[in-house]
Amino acid sequence: MKNSTIIIIVSLFVTLASHSLLGQKHIQVFPDDTLKISIDQSRGLLQWEISYDSINWSPIVGQQTAMLETVVDSLPAWFRLEIIEGECLPWYSEVLTVTEAEPFICGNNISHGYVSGVTPDNTAQFASRSYSTVQGTWPGQGGDKCWLKMNLGATKEASTATDTDLDAAGWFFQFNRKQAFVNDGVNRIPNTPWINPINENFDWVSVNDPCTQLLGGDWRLPTQVEWNAFLTASTAQGGVGSGYLSDAYASTLKIHAGGNLSGGDGSLQNVGNYGYFWSAIQNSNNTAGSFRFSSSGSFPVNATKNFGFAVRCIND
Repeated sequence: MKNSTIIIIVSLFVTLASHSLLGQKHIQVFPDDTLKISIDQSRGLLQWEISYDSINWSPIVGQQTAMLETVVDSLPAWFRLEIIEGECLPWYSEVLTVTEAEPFICGNNISHGYVSGVTPDNTAQFASRSYSTVQGTWPGQGGDKCWLKMNLGATKEASTATDTDLDAAGWFFQFNRKQAFVNDGVNRIPNTPWINPINENFDWVSVNDPCTQLLGGDWRLPTQVEWNAFLTASTAQGGVGSGYLSDAYASTLKIHAGGNLSGGDGSLQNVGNYGYFWSAIQNSNNTAGSFRFSSSGSFPVNATKNFGFAVRCIND
């Protein structure tokens, strides 16, 4: 992903006792990417600074607001925010280290950190994720693409087809919504009002696509056609074959029954029994294409958009 705009939300907060500001610590970008760093609150006089050795610092000309926007012209680089208030000594944010990203190779892991408005919240348990990836092996659309081998938001691959570990289930999403949800059966994070119903004439747009927002512009949700090609491919080709959950788990994508969130209130359902996954394509204002995997068979489902389903991401 060359010459793109990388938007990093650094949620800084002031720790008055130690006069330090805490924020995100390390990202990777390509040379000549545009870097944007924002803070969610500030006070005093602001000045963004840059260093190319992590020791000597220079002010970035014209960057004296809560948003830093600059072209990354040399890597590695280090960024920090200086804050001066009254007669106090300057406060400094934690340093953001920016190093050069390597081109993605399918089969390698891909990672992301906290992204405001997508990650369930900004606590340490959601601070970062690393996903295994796998090359599609089946004929038809999507079979020539790289896929996540784990559900988006998961911290591990499923160990069985009926794995009930919520760490393997990952995060759940309503259709055309980027906000991720987790639910342990008692508490849902975030515990915001559940959107019900969803009535709009849109496929899943890129600004709301959690794959794009978390992994970059080359990643997106699969289409119905791409899911169908996987679903109908034989087990020898890496597809689901007979359609049973055991075959889905044995497939290239290692699908399991991670459950879903209720369309009515976002409560946790069907863990160990069903796996539901969104496609990026709607069927009507109220429904969209999804796919159900279970021990009784796997097939497309025309689901109402207010359900919370798992997401797999595909790379273009």
